Amino acid sequence: MFKKILEDLNRLKRIYRAKTEHFLKVDFVFYKKWRYIIQLLVHFNKNYVRCEIARKKFKNHRNFIVIGLKWNGKNVKRRTIGFAKEFVAANRNAKCIYCETKLTEENATTDHIIPIASGGNNCKVNLMVCCQPCNSERGTMPFKRFLKMKNLKYKKSKYTFI
Repeated sequence: MFKKILEDLNRLKRIYRAKTEHFLKVDFVFYKKWRYIIQLLVHFNKNYVRCEIARKKFKNHRNFIVIGLKWNGKNVKRRTIGFAKEFVAANRNAKCIYCETKLTEENATTDHIIPIASGGNNCKVNLMVCCQPCNSERGTMPFKRFLKMKNLKYKKSKYTFI
């Protein structure tokens, strides 16, 4: 028991001292247990913008929460259109997460879960593909609020894994 608490405290210390990763992540169970302390530690770590992005899968990671995105002072918005085209090519039956329209190379765009204007960045964990009308309609509205407004199946979910 004492060993487990020490491990948790070391993980929390690493969150507070992190400097170089593009994003900070923790597994979902750890996040549920230490949520408010994690949010406070990321808030005081000036290298990252605090966020909560629940991801089902990203590269070799599964069921984790992104708790912070790297902040570089100012983010240069580089082109992300290639990301949407690659996603549609790899996932032929993909649908827009907001309105469930079938995605094609013509209507697919890259959306930032945490917008650049709100301190987000262009790392792939912060990107998702949706249709052009939904991306334009969302603007800088928070991801969860817009998702729950557009897609009723997410209305009651506390943690929205994408």
